[in-house]
Amino acid sequence: MPKLTNELTSLQRLLREGTLSRRDFVRRLLILGVSAGSAELLASCAPAQQAPVSPATPTHPPLHSSYGPTPTDTPLSAGGNLALGATPPAYPTYTPAPESAYPSPTATPVMWEAGLWMCPLCKGRFGAEGELVEHLLSAHVSKVPGVRVVEEPTYRRYLNEEIARFDQRNIIFARMMWDREYIARAGSQAQRQWRESGEELAQGRAVRTGAIWVDDSVGSLAPQYGGFSGHVRGFGGLYDWDDAVAPQKSPIGTPEEMTVRVKEAARYYGADLVGVTEINPLWVYSHYYDRETGAYGENETGYKYAIMIGIEMDFGGIRQSPGWGASAATALAYSEMGEVVAKLAKYIRTLGYEAVPSGNDTTQNIPLAIDAGLGELGRLGLLLTPEYGARQRLCKVLTNLPLVADKPIEFGMQRFCETCMACAHACPAKAIPKGERSLERTSISNRPGIKRWHVNVENCYLFWRQNGGVDCSNCVAACPWSQQNRPWL
Repeated sequence: MPKLTNELTSLQRLLREGTLSRRDFVRRLLILGVSAGSAELLASCAPAQQAPVSPATPTHPPLHSSYGPTPTDTPLSAGGNLALGATPPAYPTYTPAPESAYPSPTATPVMWEAGLWMCPLCKGRFGAEGELVEHLLSAHVSKVPGVRVVEEPTYRRYLNEEIARFDQRNIIFARMMWDREYIARAGSQAQRQWRESGEELAQGRAVRTGAIWVDDSVGSLAPQYGGFSGHVRGFGGLYDWDDAVAPQKSPIGTPEEMTVRVKEAARYYGADLVGVTEINPLWVYSHYYDRETGAYGENETGYKYAIMIGIEMDFGGIRQSPGWGASAATALAYSEMGEVVAKLAKYIRTLGYEAVPSGNDTTQNIPLAIDAGLGELGRLGLLLTPEYGARQRLCKVLTNLPLVADKPIEFGMQRFCETCMACAHACPAKAIPKGERSLERTSISNRPGIKRWHVNVENCYLFWRQNGGVDCSNCVAACPWSQQNRPWL
């Protein structure tokens, strides 16, 4: 416990100095097995419609004396950081206070009109947002239940002998290029009537267009490219595979040291999640299909490792599903994906090692991300992570740079998804099953050989068509693990 306390104090100091972002702070806490989810509550802070309150004597019971001095005892700058030359507050080992010392929590922090910030957990009041952050991170840090490293991914128990490599030509978006029967079915869908006004529609479309612009314009230089696919054979762009590798290898140290550096580089370039795995050939598409050009053929990759990257999708946008806000949140993540993997691949090539950027191409991202320790497979057919639930997009860099693979994790999602079903209830297409796992597929767009909740992707895509081609993210928004604030946890 003293070691954990020392590490938490060190992380708090880095956060106050500005050398560590809040996002990296939360990630490092997760590595320690600790959650600072209460700090994320600040994202939903909003002015309260209440009369001004004097910062005089608080009405809540005093905190237990073992907490030591609170952050309000320490001089703070205007930005909420420690004043120059001030001594960081000491936080002794946590000793639980009697339950009676904690009033019932409120749903969100409240900013009083008098300029005070209220802690949603103990009702303490603070003069600045920075003070509230310090208080939350020191007084209300708690252990995350059930996050642990395991030897094999949780999907392994659901595989059978029929499992085989999957043909990219059978994914639902590719079928819209060659499956005449399904193309006709999709084209017959009646269009949903928009409730928004003309001005709101114009604004929504404009935000979404700006969000996908980077990927749309330079993700691939193929004339037909409109974003979202990733690498298209024969064309340059952010997903270019033909960029030269430095002719001489640079000294890189041990694989362990290089793994740390490559993860730091990925986060520096914009990755929100990053993990490393050796590429299981089972998750490499048996055949590639470039729907922009119609190119189709056998698919192999000569790379040993996949550096799996997750890009967080904006929670406020996802909550607007099905609508332009959710579509923009998805599109923006795709533009960020292209930038991050292009930069990381260039970094590795400059060191003299082969590396190629990859989006939704070449391999299946979800099982590789599970192998890399980012999360588990959920009922909704997407990756669920401890940090963002289903609220991330996945991309990767394939490389032969010597690295050390991460191990998978387990944090209770298989049992959680068996009973939750929030995503299934929220799906307007009724595409997410509410029953038990099954080997029975809904179409050729489901891979055989996995006992799982097979999403009816045909119905899912048809709803997108009815919705004017605007993304539906209802399942992502409904998942309890996708929420920024998790008072239920």
